[in-house]
Amino acid sequence: MRDLELQVDTLMRLCTAETLTEQARVKQELRQLMAYPQLTRKDPEYQIRQILLELGTPDHLVGHPYVVEAVLMAVENRYYINNITFGLYPQIAAKFDTTASRVERGIRHLIEVTWTRGDMDILCRYFGNTVSPDRGKPTNGEFIARLTNVVQQRMKEAA
Repeated sequence: MRDLELQVDTLMRLCTAETLTEQARVKQELRQLMAYPQLTRKDPEYQIRQILLELGTPDHLVGHPYVVEAVLMAVENRYYINNITFGLYPQIAAKFDTTASRVERGIRHLIEVTWTRGDMDILCRYFGNTVSPDRGKPTNGEFIARLTNVVQQRMKEAA
């Protein structure tokens, strides 16, 4: 019943959206809710995909499934947050039949595109002042670690 309530609430927000940008974002959120009815708010993959959707991360980028897998692995085992280059990337590369350097590049490109196209208010809400002002965007490790922390916090709240 909770999924239905979320869908109705999202539909109501769509009806009251004032700008085209807000309408597009709410429509995409509604599509996401309709596409994954079997997933619950406690499911980490659902949480990751929702966060990426909210950040404005395009689904078609090669790095999208890599980020989802990276955060899932980090949620299950915090070891990966401190061992990204020699632990996380090779594991993801093996799963997707590619190289660790391609995984790293895909995730880096996803972050660049998200920071270019995404809503800065939402990006600031998630990342705040955890991002170095010199670089302007987070490193792959910072991005994965922050998403991991947000997902773990939401799962605790949903429990």
